[in-house]
Amino acid sequence: MPDSPFGRGSGGLPGRYAGRPAPRPWERSFRCPSAARRRTAEAPVQRYEDFVALHDEIAVRSGPPLRRLWWTGAAAAFAGSVLAFAAVVGLRVMLGVEAPAFAGAGVAAEPAAASYALCALAGTVQATALMHLLLATSARPARTFAWIGGFAVVLLTVLPLVLNGPLDAAIATSGMNLAGGAAVVALLSAVVAGSRPFSGDDPPGRRR
Repeated sequence: MPDSPFGRGSGGLPGRYAGRPAPRPWERSFRCPSAARRRTAEAPVQRYEDFVALHDEIAVRSGPPLRRLWWTGAAAAFAGSVLAFAAVVGLRVMLGVEAPAFAGAGVAAEPAAASYALCALAGTVQATALMHLLLATSARPARTFAWIGGFAVVLLTVLPLVLNGPLDAAIATSGMNLAGGAAVVALLSAVVAGSRPFSGDDPPGRRR
C-alpha cells in the first residue's frame, strides 16, 4: 500500500519510525533509543565477581583486633612486672639505691619490688583497657592512644623528681617509669596500627 503522510499504511509505525523497523521493547524506555543502542550491557559474571571482591574486602577489615590486643597487653603486663621486680631488687641490693622513690628507705627490697611490680602490672592492664575503649569510640585509636599515653609517661617521669627523698632514688624511679611506660605505649600502638588494614584509621579509598 502507498505511504500515508504519517508513515506506511500497513505494518509500519507512524511518525519518526516511518520507513524503519519497529524498535525493540528495551529501546522504548525512558531514554533516547540511540543512546540505548550505544549502551554496553554489563556481563552478569563481572558483576558477581565485583560483589564477591567487595564482600571479601569488607570482611577482611571488619572488627577491631581485640584478641591480639589483649594477648599483647597480658604478655606485656607479665613481662613488665617481672622486669620491674628484678630492677628494684637489683638497685636496692647491689647498688644501694632506695628505688622506687615512693616506697621509702626503711622498706625491705622484696616488698618494695613487689609493690612496684604490682603498679607496673596495673598500669599496663589499664593502658590495654584504654586502647580497647578507643577502638570502640575513636576514629583514630592508635593516634589518640599515643597522645594520651605520651602525656601519662611524661607525668610519671616528672612525678618522682618532685617527691621528697634521695635524688638517686628519684632519678632511678623516673628512668624506670620512662622506659616501661614508653615501651607499653609503643607496643600497644604498634599492635593496633599493624592489625588494621589501613593507615591513619581511614580506608585507602578515602585518603586525600
